[in-house]
Amino acid sequence: MLTWLWQQRAGHVAMIVYGLLILAASLLVARVMRGLARRQFRRTRVDLQVSVLATRLITVAVILIGIIFAFTVWFGNPALVFGGFGVFALAFGLAFQDILKNFIAGIFLLLERPFRIGDEITADNRTGVVENVEMRTTTLRTEDGEEVLIPNSLVYTSTIVNRTRFPARQFTVSTRVPDATALDGLADRVRDQVRALHEVLSDPPPVTALVPAPDGSVALEVRYWLEYREHDPLTVRSAVSQRVHEAIQSGTAGGPVKR
Repeated sequence: MLTWLWQQRAGHVAMIVYGLLILAASLLVARVMRGLARRQFRRTRVDLQVSVLATRLITVAVILIGIIFAFTVWFGNPALVFGGFGVFALAFGLAFQDILKNFIAGIFLLLERPFRIGDEITADNRTGVVENVEMRTTTLRTEDGEEVLIPNSLVYTSTIVNRTRFPARQFTVSTRVPDATALDGLADRVRDQVRALHEVLSDPPPVTALVPAPDGSVALEVRYWLEYREHDPLTVRSAVSQRVHEAIQSGTAGGPVKR
């Protein structure tokens, strides 16, 4: 009798150990497969978001298979295991609605691709460069170097402004014109000088205009298009501002002042 009880207990311990080994092996396999998949996707130059989505699904699938096998070893009845997983999934969905909602929203963001990793977007009134789309949050890096974590469900349901979707963007430089500056031909001179910058696109051409300010002064506004991925916007803005300053200085040197 004692021998039989000992054998039964030893058998139960062995089943628990086997199940734990299966879980550990599934975690190890998931980690190895995730690394292999990333290297393969990087070697074949697969889109980064496709790589993130595929590696994430591979990891989750391997871990789920390992959990199912472990519970099958422990309970010895696959039907019981699958039935229990159905009940567990329902309970998990009710208890962790926000986590599940953010996870599914992250999957759809990677599938629909309203933006790519590396794009500069505005979502939920936050602007920054997309660093990653995690299981629960989308990570943005602001121009101040801050990290912003936005729940995926908020990103998915909010209005998204993708500031880097297209290769060219419009930039604006506005400068107050001193009172002693002659306005005749000023906008045309600035437009010609800005157009001469090789970084500024000629199509669409730059636009200059004299804009009245509420305090009665006049501002010169320059709008130009730039392929920001090839040229540094700050450097080009500085060059445009320099051309505007030179044109204003030449208008101040002489000529009638008209307001």
